[in-house]
Amino acid sequence: MQRGSTQIFMGRLLLSCAAFLWLVSGWMVPEAQMAFGQTHPSPARIVEPASPAYDFASFTAELHRISGVLGKHPPKDAMVALRDSLPKRWAVTTPEGAYAISTQPLRNQLTALSAEKAKLWVDSLTEEIEASSKASGAAPSSARAKLDGILARKEFAAVRPPSQWELLRQRIEAWLLSLLENLFRAIGRHPIGGQILFWAIVGGGVLAIAVWLFRFLASRDRLATLPASELAGVSRSWQEWLRNAREAANRGDFREAVHSTYWAGIVRLEDTGVVPRDRTKTPREYLRLAAETAAGAMASAPAPQKPLADLTSRLERVWYARREARAEDFQESLRQLEALGCQLD
Repeated sequence: MQRGSTQIFMGRLLLSCAAFLWLVSGWMVPEAQMAFGQTHPSPARIVEPASPAYDFASFTAELHRISGVLGKHPPKDAMVALRDSLPKRWAVTTPEGAYAISTQPLRNQLTALSAEKAKLWVDSLTEEIEASSKASGAAPSSARAKLDGILARKEFAAVRPPSQWELLRQRIEAWLLSLLENLFRAIGRHPIGGQILFWAIVGGGVLAIAVWLFRFLASRDRLATLPASELAGVSRSWQEWLRNAREAANRGDFREAVHSTYWAGIVRLEDTGVVPRDRTKTPREYLRLAAETAAGAMASAPAPQKPLADLTSRLERVWYARREARAEDFQESLRQLEALGCQLD
């Protein structure tokens, strides 16, 4: 009985070892399995030729080399070897940038064993590369020369960079625009304040127009009326006015000389009855009265209209408009005064 129990124990031990080995074999890594003879072949890798980086010179040299090989009508195995030596694309670096040129069209022609078509493709690519290189090399110099010729024309003579003053003015304008934008943005947030500002601007504009109109009308009144200081010479004769004019001319005050000459002419017309003795009249009213005088009453005297018109025009220009008076103005006024009948000697 002891022997039978021993056999049962040994059987259980063998079963346990078998189960343990089966479990361990499922956990083994491929390397360990390979150590026990369980090997799996790895799939074959397709190794493509490396794609070297070309510059313009080396790339054109490579194209010429391929064209030379194809020009010798290579056999089938040589064309296959050439196809397999080609990279998937050529990487070309130029001063303008980096480019990738696919070799698939060439590889297709080589696969079809068409050496002539493959050579034609390589030669066309070579011509295109060389032509583009020549054009890019010549373009900057020719473009620069053309640009210099255009800028040398007279219509571009004023073309220049902005001056410091122009830059400052642009900054000021930009600052003012920014200020106005902020102001209008603030007005948009406060409608009542915006209305107040709007009516204030309108009122200021109306006030400015009113002031301008007042000044304009006041200047017209000043040209149309005589100042009160001139009324003091009511009792002067035309000879006294003439003497006063010559004294002013001797002092170099030709403005006063022209003014006194005019009043000498007015007094002369008052003496002859052409105009009334009323110093409240304006120069233009005196001129109108002289034109309205009956021709029969002045038949024996020189016509006063033209000389008085010249005297009035010169008085308004020199005295009221405050233009510069010269000796020629005084001499011309004396001639008009003489035309009114005044004896100057």
